[in-house]
Amino acid sequence: MDIYLRNEIDLDGQIEVVDQQFQVEVKEKDGTLYLIYSNDEAEKVVIKCDEEELVMTRFSTPKSIMRFISGKEAIVTIPTPLGIQHFVTDTKRYQLNSSDQSVQLQYELKGLENQQVFASYDLEISWK
Repeated sequence: MDIYLRNEIDLDGQIEVVDQQFQVEVKEKDGTLYLIYSNDEAEKVVIKCDEEELVMTRFSTPKSIMRFISGKEAIVTIPTPLGIQHFVTDTKRYQLNSSDQSVQLQYELKGLENQQVFASYDLEISWK
């Protein structure tokens, strides 16, 4: 089975589309779905999602955790060239469709201190 990730990124009006495909292991436990794969950098990635939230953990050095809660903001920690940075994900739309095997996610990445929008994202994840 494969996972498909299509991420449309709006960075100050400049649109970039990133399409990725990887082999995926799909597990379900207690109503929570787990999608486990290795990315282009050979890092293990685990996407954990249910009806209300999605957490994407990349087991890099250091570990990166992104959290998306339907209609809410969440503080996230992301390693950058400047060191560990703290941001806020403001999830505008989150929809898990288990029967369709897809997730749709629209969010903004903001600075933790000033709430300035760095970029807007439209992410679609599917597994077939």
